[in-house]
Amino acid sequence: MTKCASCGKVILDDMSFCPYCGQPVVSDESERFEPAKGEVITAVAAPVRIEGHEGIFALAFTKERLIFARIESHLGDRTKGELLQAGIFFPGSSGTSNVSRFYEMTPEQVLEESPVNFILDNADVDAVKLSYDAGSYVADLRHSEKRTKITLPYDKYYRDLLFRAFENRMSW
Repeated sequence: MTKCASCGKVILDDMSFCPYCGQPVVSDESERFEPAKGEVITAVAAPVRIEGHEGIFALAFTKERLIFARIESHLGDRTKGELLQAGIFFPGSSGTSNVSRFYEMTPEQVLEESPVNFILDNADVDAVKLSYDAGSYVADLRHSEKRTKITLPYDKYYRDLLFRAFENRMSW
Protein backbone atom coordinates (compact mmCIF):
# COMPACT_ATOMS: atom_id res chain seq x y z
CA MET A 1 0.00 0.00 0.00
CA THR A 2 1.11 3.53 -0.75
CA LYS A 3 0.11 7.03 0.30
CA CYS A 4 -1.69 9.53 -1.89
CA ALA A 5 0.66 12.36 -2.88
CA SER A 6 -2.18 14.87 -2.53
CA CYS A 7 -4.03 14.01 0.72
CA GLY A 8 -1.58 11.55 2.34
CA LYS A 9 -4.13 8.79 2.99
CA VAL A 10 -3.22 5.12 2.49
CA ILE A 11 -4.43 3.64 -0.82
CA LEU A 12 -3.99 0.32 -2.62
CA ASP A 13 -1.03 0.04 -4.98
CA ASP A 14 -3.15 -0.74 -8.05
CA MET A 15 -5.51 2.25 -7.72
CA SER A 16 -5.52 4.83 -10.51
CA PHE A 17 -7.22 7.47 -8.34
CA CYS A 18 -7.26 8.26 -4.65
CA PRO A 19 -10.76 7.28 -3.39
CA TYR A 20 -10.62 10.12 -0.84
CA CYS A 21 -9.64 13.17 -2.89
CA GLY A 22 -9.89 11.94 -6.50
CA GLN A 23 -6.26 12.78 -7.31
CA PRO A 24 -4.77 10.60 -10.09
CA VAL A 25 -2.08 8.26 -8.77
CA VAL A 26 1.11 8.58 -10.78
CA SER A 27 3.68 5.81 -10.94
CA ASP A 28 6.62 5.07 -13.21
CA GLU A 29 4.69 2.32 -14.99
CA SER A 30 1.39 4.17 -15.34
CA GLU A 31 0.52 5.70 -18.65
CA ARG A 32 -0.09 9.43 -18.91
CA PHE A 33 -3.56 10.27 -17.65
CA GLU A 34 -5.85 12.97 -18.92
CA PRO A 35 -8.56 13.99 -16.43
CA ALA A 36 -12.15 13.32 -17.47
CA LYS A 37 -13.99 16.24 -18.96
CA GLY A 38 -17.49 17.13 -17.86
CA GLU A 39 -19.39 15.81 -14.88
CA VAL A 40 -17.62 13.10 -12.88
CA ILE A 41 -18.44 11.14 -9.74
CA THR A 42 -16.29 12.50 -6.92
CA ALA A 43 -17.52 10.43 -3.95
CA VAL A 44 -19.81 7.50 -3.12
CA ALA A 45 -21.68 6.77 0.11
CA ALA A 46 -23.20 3.35 0.80
CA PRO A 47 -25.32 1.67 1.97
CA VAL A 48 -28.10 4.25 1.81
CA ARG A 49 -31.79 3.67 2.46
CA ILE A 50 -34.36 6.01 0.94
CA GLU A 51 -37.76 6.48 2.52
CA GLY A 52 -40.42 5.29 0.08
CA HIS A 53 -37.99 3.19 -2.00
CA GLU A 54 -37.27 -0.51 -1.63
CA GLY A 55 -33.73 -1.83 -1.44
CA ILE A 56 -30.32 -0.45 -0.71
CA PHE A 57 -28.75 2.37 -2.70
CA ALA A 58 -25.38 3.98 -3.21
CA LEU A 59 -25.29 7.76 -3.22
CA ALA A 60 -22.88 9.05 -5.87
CA PHE A 61 -21.83 12.69 -5.58
CA THR A 62 -20.90 14.99 -8.45
CA LYS A 63 -20.45 18.77 -8.28
CA GLU A 64 -23.89 19.26 -9.83
CA ARG A 65 -26.07 16.47 -8.43
CA LEU A 66 -26.68 13.42 -6.30
CA ILE A 67 -27.19 10.11 -8.08
CA PHE A 68 -29.10 7.38 -6.24
CA ALA A 69 -28.07 3.96 -7.58
CA ARG A 70 -29.67 0.68 -6.45
CA ILE A 71 -27.14 -1.91 -5.28
CA GLU A 72 -27.31 -5.51 -4.18
CA SER A 73 -26.55 -6.39 -0.58
CA HIS A 74 -24.24 -9.22 0.44
CA LEU A 75 -21.82 -10.02 3.22
CA GLY A 76 -18.52 -8.20 2.97
CA ASP A 77 -15.61 -10.36 1.94
CA ARG A 78 -12.77 -11.21 4.29
CA THR A 79 -10.26 -8.77 2.78
CA LYS A 80 -12.57 -5.80 3.13
CA GLY A 81 -13.37 -6.79 6.70
CA GLU A 82 -9.67 -6.98 7.53
CA LEU A 83 -9.03 -3.55 6.03
CA LEU A 84 -11.89 -2.04 8.02
CA GLN A 85 -10.60 -3.65 11.23
CA ALA A 86 -7.17 -2.19 10.53
CA GLY A 87 -8.78 1.25 10.39
CA ILE A 88 -8.40 1.62 6.64
CA PHE A 89 -11.60 2.88 5.07
CA PHE A 90 -12.33 2.82 1.37
CA PRO A 91 -15.55 4.32 0.06
CA GLY A 92 -17.58 1.37 -1.14
CA SER A 93 -15.88 -1.08 1.22
CA SER A 94 -18.95 -1.69 3.33
CA GLY A 95 -20.96 -4.91 3.15
CA THR A 96 -22.56 -4.07 -0.18
CA SER A 97 -21.79 -4.85 -3.77
CA ASN A 98 -18.79 -3.09 -5.23
CA VAL A 99 -19.88 0.55 -5.22
CA SER A 100 -16.37 1.76 -6.00
CA ARG A 101 -17.12 0.83 -9.62
CA PHE A 102 -19.20 4.03 -9.83
CA TYR A 103 -15.95 6.05 -9.81
CA GLU A 104 -15.16 4.53 -13.21
CA MET A 105 -18.59 5.26 -14.67
CA THR A 106 -20.11 8.43 -16.07
CA PRO A 107 -23.21 9.74 -14.29
CA GLU A 108 -25.26 8.67 -17.31
CA GLN A 109 -23.94 5.09 -17.08
CA VAL A 110 -24.91 4.95 -13.39
CA LEU A 111 -28.42 6.18 -14.18
CA GLU A 112 -28.81 3.64 -16.98
CA GLU A 113 -27.69 0.71 -14.80
CA SER A 114 -31.15 0.28 -13.25
CA PRO A 115 -34.59 1.76 -13.98
CA VAL A 116 -34.97 2.66 -10.27
CA ASN A 117 -31.85 4.87 -10.25
CA PHE A 118 -32.58 8.58 -10.09
CA ILE A 119 -30.94 11.99 -9.64
CA LEU A 120 -31.43 15.07 -7.53
CA ASP A 121 -29.81 18.31 -8.71
CA ASN A 122 -27.89 20.00 -5.89
CA ALA A 123 -29.24 23.39 -6.99
CA ASP A 124 -32.81 22.16 -6.45
CA VAL A 125 -32.17 21.33 -2.77
CA ASP A 126 -33.41 24.18 -0.57
CA ALA A 127 -32.41 22.74 2.83
CA VAL A 128 -30.92 19.64 4.43
CA LYS A 129 -31.66 18.70 8.02
CA LEU A 130 -29.22 16.16 9.41
CA SER A 131 -29.99 14.11 12.51
CA TYR A 132 -28.77 11.00 14.29
CA ASP A 133 -30.96 7.93 14.80
CA ALA A 134 -29.94 4.49 16.08
CA GLY A 135 -26.37 4.53 14.80
CA SER A 136 -27.13 6.23 11.49
CA TYR A 137 -27.31 9.68 9.98
CA VAL A 138 -30.72 10.70 8.69
CA ALA A 139 -30.70 13.46 6.07
CA ASP A 140 -33.96 15.14 5.16
CA LEU A 141 -33.42 16.85 1.79
CA ARG A 142 -36.09 19.44 1.00
CA HIS A 143 -36.52 20.37 -2.64
CA SER A 144 -39.30 21.91 -4.73
CA GLU A 145 -41.87 21.43 -1.95
CA LYS A 146 -40.89 17.73 -1.80
CA ARG A 147 -38.70 15.75 0.56
CA THR A 148 -36.23 12.94 0.10
CA LYS A 149 -35.33 11.31 3.40
CA ILE A 150 -32.22 9.13 3.40
CA THR A 151 -30.47 7.07 6.06
CA LEU A 152 -26.75 6.43 5.76
CA PRO A 153 -24.06 5.00 8.04
CA TYR A 154 -22.91 7.12 10.96
CA ASP A 155 -19.54 8.01 9.49
CA LYS A 156 -17.79 11.39 9.56
CA TYR A 157 -16.77 10.95 5.91
CA TYR A 158 -20.42 10.74 4.81
CA ARG A 159 -21.41 13.68 7.00
CA ASP A 160 -18.61 15.76 5.50
CA LEU A 161 -19.72 14.85 1.96
CA LEU A 162 -23.18 16.23 2.72
CA PHE A 163 -21.74 19.40 4.27
CA ARG A 164 -19.55 19.98 1.20
CA ALA A 165 -22.43 19.45 -1.22
CA PHE A 166 -24.92 21.65 0.66
CA GLU A 167 -22.68 24.03 2.64
CA ASN A 168 -24.98 26.84 3.72
CA ARG A 169 -28.18 24.79 3.44
CA MET A 170 -27.33 22.27 6.22
CA SER A 171 -28.78 22.27 9.70
CA TRP A 172 -28.88 19.86 12.67
